[in-house]
Amino acid sequence: MPYVALSQCWFTRAHQPTAWRAREDDGGIYSICRHCGRRIVTWGRHRWSIADGLDVSHLAETVTGRFLTVLDSADEFVVRRFTVDHLADDEAVEAFKLELRERYGMDEPGNDLTLLDSADRKAPSPRKAPPMASRAGPGNPRTA
Repeated sequence: MPYVALSQCWFTRAHQPTAWRAREDDGGIYSICRHCGRRIVTWGRHRWSIADGLDVSHLAETVTGRFLTVLDSADEFVVRRFTVDHLADDEAVEAFKLELRERYGMDEPGNDLTLLDSADRKAPSPRKAPPMASRAGPGNPRTA
């Protein structure tokens, strides 16, 4: 029975991009995973996922209104999401952000929690990602 070495991201589900990056029209930043060599995408530079699949987290972000996300950046785990549609203006949102930072102790040393705002988006760049060569084939160990 042949043995196949599995990449680090197969175990951890944490893809790490190479130095090459490009933006698409959908606002995503595309790169190549340095471990598995697959094309990956991010929309906020915090979590990278496989570009050729359905990203349920991104789908939820695009169909709902503005929200705040408490993210454990060490484990890439969403702790909680808060909608801010009920708040009157940006000042109320900023006050709510301060309340969340205090509630979750984000300013304490050693705390890996970060607060993300879905309204913090950068303008897309006109560059296109290069097409990926097909790697699937008989005898290719990287088909997982």
